[in-house]
Amino acid sequence: MSMWTLIRRNLGRNRLRTILTTLAIASSIFLVCAVMTLPSVRDAILARSANGLRLIVHHKYGISFGNLPLAYAQQVRAIPHVVGVTHLTWFGGLYGEPKDFFPNYAVDTETIGEVLSDYKIDPAVLEEWKHRRDGALVGARTMRKFGWKIGDEVTLRDSPWFGISLTFKLIGEIPEANAVAATVFFFSRQYFDEALRPYDALGSTGWMSMLMVMVDQPEHVNTVINAIDNKFRNATVPTVTETQSAFLATYLNSFASIVRIVMLVGFLVVAASVLIAANTAAMSVRERIGEVAVLKTIGFQRRTIFTVLLSEALVMAGLGGALGAGPAYLILNAGKSSWSPFLGPLGMFIMPVSVMIQGLFLALLVGILAGVIPSRGAARLNVATALRQLV
Repeated sequence: MSMWTLIRRNLGRNRLRTILTTLAIASSIFLVCAVMTLPSVRDAILARSANGLRLIVHHKYGISFGNLPLAYAQQVRAIPHVVGVTHLTWFGGLYGEPKDFFPNYAVDTETIGEVLSDYKIDPAVLEEWKHRRDGALVGARTMRKFGWKIGDEVTLRDSPWFGISLTFKLIGEIPEANAVAATVFFFSRQYFDEALRPYDALGSTGWMSMLMVMVDQPEHVNTVINAIDNKFRNATVPTVTETQSAFLATYLNSFASIVRIVMLVGFLVVAASVLIAANTAAMSVRERIGEVAVLKTIGFQRRTIFTVLLSEALVMAGLGGALGAGPAYLILNAGKSSWSPFLGPLGMFIMPVSVMIQGLFLALLVGILAGVIPSRGAARLNVATALRQLV
């Protein structure tokens, strides 16, 4: 009888226990692979969404601290090497439940196209938008999420910043050029100002949340950043200008603590799997003390017995790792960086092959940690003592 046959038959003795232990390892490896994908999601979003020539200008003390005067747009446009300027005002309206939130902004329809040229918005739609004050452009992912289509009327309600609700006509879809473009909801700043006129006490007219600035060449980016911030350094409303990549990174870093907690939970689950697999290995060894004694009596070496028993734990762990890491790779990459009804925001995750390989190695490590102590104890078992336990 070959060693592999012996291992296979031993694992098949209590099939239910073997299957449940394997599935426990598989589920933990699946979770850990998903968790280890989180840091790569941040880098992937930045790589796909940021334009190296696009700058973000906002209040020096943060977007939530205050807005910028609309007059800043014309002043920035006059700075050398600036080829496009547009402005955005955060609205924050809701459609459906708060958990379904998506970013929505009032924008300048005349200039948004020149700054967001990489969004690949249809020029005919942009031209129509300039003449339709209640029109809105919506990212492809948000359109699919809510089942909207061109021509629908949509109401964004209960803006916490302005306390109003606005109704829009969907006139165009923003292609899924990147993760940001696929989710945003843009509407006309003119329509927004008209809606706010009865509420002049809000003081929103003439102000905006941020500027987007396009620079002509990469080597001029730092020059333009310094020029903008120096221009408004002593103004009533000072500014901070940063690349779009740096701006998005700051926003995503606010979730770093949550990511760390989720990763900790994932590795605690793996630790629990080690204990489950170790318990299974120990039970298997205790049930076969007599067999181990007989094997040693007929000449099996300690090393051989240790190898057989440890291999059983490694086979279970390896199979569990394959059942966990493989489906994790397929499922997390099935969305192709897009929102889906099944995966929700997980559709934005792209799991690298390296994470799948790490998951497989982690599963084997679980097998080693779980099997080495029971296997070593069985290999060192005294034959006479073992046989007495059977009497």
